[in-house]
Amino acid sequence: MITHLKGTVNKIAESSVVVDVNGVGYSVVCSARTLNEARNYSGLMHIFTVLSVREDSWTLYGFISEQERFWFNTLTSVQGVGGKVAMAILSVLSDEDIYHVFLTSDKNMLTRADGVGPRLALRIITELKEKVIGKVNLNIPMTIPASSEPGVWSDVISALVNLGYQRADILRVISSLQMSEDAGFDVLLKRVLTRLSSGA
Repeated sequence: MITHLKGTVNKIAESSVVVDVNGVGYSVVCSARTLNEARNYSGLMHIFTVLSVREDSWTLYGFISEQERFWFNTLTSVQGVGGKVAMAILSVLSDEDIYHVFLTSDKNMLTRADGVGPRLALRIITELKEKVIGKVNLNIPMTIPASSEPGVWSDVISALVNLGYQRADILRVISSLQMSEDAGFDVLLKRVLTRLSSGA
């Protein structure tokens, strides 16, 4: 099992890099985020890997962090999510974005990735939510207040991101709130925005 590579970046293609390790070139399929990191390396690059073995092919997937590799392995545990789809998700969503998907059941964020339709997005959330929430070591909150209005927190977060606030900061503020379950979008947005503006 090849778990990581450390070498020089020899070539960068549309969806992969060639890493030269002591004269041996490894072709590694990567997310857009990892490819962007590879472009900035002039020396040795450390890439975490997953080797996928099928009857007709061997594919080496590469990741800039162990957290990104964790998400890949977690996503591909869902039926219908292969390496290509998982990489598409990792290319458009950060670690915090993916956690936010499960925290708020926001399937629309997942559908931003090529190959992910509403039905597959819902399956990913349904199968993985309990495995992810409270069990992922990210420096972001693990809970949000309950609300009787479906999707309200997703709408609040989206609005605040559009205003320029960082999603991790938004989630930290939301997790500290004690709100009535019948509070609507306008009330919630105002409360969170006030806390963010005051630096609380």
